[in-house]
Amino acid sequence: MPSLSALSLVQPTEAQGYLVAAQGMLAGALPLETVTPIPAFALTLLCGHACEAALKAMLAQHGISARDLSRAPYGHDIPKLWHSVQCLGGAFPTQQPEWLLQLDNVYDKPFHLRYPLGFHGIALPNQVEMLRGTESLVSFAASSVK
Repeated sequence: MPSLSALSLVQPTEAQGYLVAAQGMLAGALPLETVTPIPAFALTLLCGHACEAALKAMLAQHGISARDLSRAPYGHDIPKLWHSVQCLGGAFPTQQPEWLLQLDNVYDKPFHLRYPLGFHGIALPNQVEMLRGTESLVSFAASSVK
């Protein structure tokens, strides 16, 4: 009778943990595209988190610790994270897109998207461009993280 080999659990790396978060947020965002009207706040927040986590996954893959990634100069600053990946040799297929900068304007401090206080309107990125771009970024991260 053949024997089964012992099961072993492997602790995920920080890069893998960030990638799982990015993929999970994207999985939550994709169905929102089919809702009419698109729930733009929810979609934008999920895409922001997916982009942040995907970029942090790539930086963690290069040895930057989760502790360092949680504070300045990184934190929630998506353009800074993008730039940091580029500086480490991450050859993105495109230049930093405009939707990413618009996303950062509402996603990062003072967190207008999370806490819409003290203003009457908010400008969100083009939802379809942002979602397609987030898909591409998460896919790129998945191909980079081991």
